Amino acid sequence: MPAHTALRRGVYPPLPTFFHPDEELDLSTFQQHIRNLAQTGGLAGYVVMGTNGEAVHLSQDERIQVIEAAREAAGAEALIVAGCGEQSTRMTIENCCRAARAGADFVLVLPPSYFRGRMSEQALLAHYRAIADASPLPLVIYNMPVSAAGLDLNATTVCALAAHPNIAGVKDSAGDMAKLAQIAGQVPAGFGVFAGSAGYLLPALAVGAIGAVAALANIFPRQVCQLQTLFERGQLAEARELQTLLAPANTAITATYSVPGLKAALEMTAGYGGITRSPLQPLGEAERRHLAGILEAVASPV
Repeated sequence: MPAHTALRRGVYPPLPTFFHPDEELDLSTFQQHIRNLAQTGGLAGYVVMGTNGEAVHLSQDERIQVIEAAREAAGAEALIVAGCGEQSTRMTIENCCRAARAGADFVLVLPPSYFRGRMSEQALLAHYRAIADASPLPLVIYNMPVSAAGLDLNATTVCALAAHPNIAGVKDSAGDMAKLAQIAGQVPAGFGVFAGSAGYLLPALAVGAIGAVAALANIFPRQVCQLQTLFERGQLAEARELQTLLAPANTAITATYSVPGLKAALEMTAGYGGITRSPLQPLGEAERRHLAGILEAVASPV
């Protein structure tokens, strides 16, 4: 059984997967990034092989290497959430078992979307419940319509799944605060509701979320964690100011430039980032200049 059965509240950066110029795994940089993030303090854990981790570009063996490298760099006490979603229930379960053996604490499961038209609520409930029944690790639902052919899990489905004892939480990247409020108000105690972005972390916390899986935390971990701290201390004016400051940078490395933008931002702020795997392409010079200006506004606020 897993050592951790409940998700800690707080901020989890979804880690990028780094590659050498020949597109082979660069686990040394990956582990250095984890160590750098750990030095900032305040993070609740790490997500590997999510959208920002280019999970769809990794082989099964590479996924194991990434989890093992994360565990080694993060240490025994860190929470590691590993992306395991596949198009079939059977393969997703196999990924969960592999993730457990490699040292993960939780699995993150995106809904299958290849046969989008047949993914009824009944089909999705059966899929997630079968995985949760078989997985040696607690499951986190990953709702991200942009990465699932527009499939957006509704509140009724998430709340029904929350009753399963091996389903620990949801990362919702749809940005629908009404839905998040409904979920947070109906799920059992101990089920973690997480925003899928730093761009709406404050409103998500206001309606009952307990943290975020936020790409921006790879770049500005202290600021993203501070936003939650300000909210929890009741310093809402300061929290609103910080949320406003972070929003443009968050949009730039998620909706606008995606994974190539995240890696370019790391190059600008940390000195490493590297390439994405093909067919993703690096940012052009004009895009890099635009991104640099946005990041500077956060690093050196007026």
